[in-house]
Amino acid sequence: MSFVERVAGSNDETETRQPVQRGTTSLVLGTVAVALMVFPWLPASLPPWVRFPPVYFIVPAGIAAVVSGIVALRRMRDREGTDRFRARAGVALGTTAIVIPLAVIVWAIWALGQAYQ
Repeated sequence: MSFVERVAGSNDETETRQPVQRGTTSLVLGTVAVALMVFPWLPASLPPWVRFPPVYFIVPAGIAAVVSGIVALRRMRDREGTDRFRARAGVALGTTAIVIPLAVIVWAIWALGQAYQ
């Protein structure tokens, strides 16, 4: 093998490289945020510190999932052959983790306002 071949590398090595997977962080954060929405409905036999503190992490994890997903989608904008599924799924899960708790809070405020009129 000549010096030029060693420096340039063979064509076999460049063809077998895996494409960079982006959006994994968004998908993981979105999945965690949606999973945290189930914690308050765990059995009452579990201590309250297990059931309720994760509630405070739902919206921040959802926001982080949406932001990291949008950043990943922007980085993949002009690249062909990239799989945008992970980033899009993370944005969708993060949006769900933001909208549902806020809708429940708005409903609770409305319901309590109606109950005390």
